[in-house]
Amino acid sequence: MAKTRNLTVRVDEDIYREIEETADLENVDKSTVARGLLETGIKEAKKRRGIELYRAGSTTLWKAAEVAGVSLREMMNLIVEARIPMHITPDDVELAWREAFE
Repeated sequence: MAKTRNLTVRVDEDIYREIEETADLENVDKSTVARGLLETGIKEAKKRRGIELYRAGSTTLWKAAEVAGVSLREMMNLIVEARIPMHITPDDVELAWREAFE
């Protein structure tokens, strides 16, 4: 089991109600809902960060995937979905081949 720590967060009343409603619908406690939302939010923020770094030209596609916490293939899909021109370097191709055979 992963080590857990307490975190106290103040949220708007609307968000609190949404968490309560979700907890009731899923028959879980509010903490479980909040942890799930935080996990999802962190994953999405990492993806956005990787996309934005790539869009700005400050990182390679491979490094953007590492920042985003996703595979190179998934990062390529995210870049296409974001309608960002893809600039693939020889290093990106070499790493993709390595990943494909691991």
